[in-house]
Amino acid sequence: MRFVIAAGLLALGVLRAVHAQETPGSDTEVSYFSFFDGWATDPSTLDATERFLEPKTKVKCDPSTLVVYHSKQLRYGVLAHPEFVERLQKFEGLLIEQSIAHYGRAPRRLLHKGAFSCRSQHARKERISEHALGNAIDVLGFELGPLPRGAVAPADMPRHMRRGTSVRVRLHWSPRTERDAYHARFLHALTESVRARPDIFRGIVGPPRPRHHDHLHFDAAPWRYAMFGYDPS
Repeated sequence: MRFVIAAGLLALGVLRAVHAQETPGSDTEVSYFSFFDGWATDPSTLDATERFLEPKTKVKCDPSTLVVYHSKQLRYGVLAHPEFVERLQKFEGLLIEQSIAHYGRAPRRLLHKGAFSCRSQHARKERISEHALGNAIDVLGFELGPLPRGAVAPADMPRHMRRGTSVRVRLHWSPRTERDAYHARFLHALTESVRARPDIFRGIVGPPRPRHHDHLHFDAAPWRYAMFGYDPS
């Protein structure tokens, strides 16, 4: 069983790389990657914002720079930076494209844990979170209504998914049953397609990373990185 991890590691400008290795006493090939995907090439006014805190100082946020965004294509709303809203709109287009390919229809609701949160990073208290800038979103999953009359379902889609269905990162990223594997393939394909589109989001964190078992974190930090893994079998 092959386990693929795409991971980015940027710590005070230090870049590390860990390459593929064999699991001792097993024929299972496990591949680990830790890399910096490069600096962003699409300028953002937030790129110049200082990300590191002075010792013993607290994060200070300015919500007046943010806007309340309600999607016209999906049922959800967030408080976010205007430039991040533009990325969310691009993401919605990509999400709808992937959903139609996998389920024969677009999702009707995006489930999330919010975009703006005035805090530092959980693992690195000296650096502010992209959430503090309204420059990130944590996606929990999606809800789809019934397959519309006349819509064509993919040939391999399980029949019960013609009814309304729900996709959750917590339940379906690492499926325990074949019934859930179809949702997993959708989540993996969506995440890989986001990674291939740096004009949408620059950073991705998901399972099996600590504190990311139930959601996909997407942000527009000044650098590109990816930290997630799954079994593609």
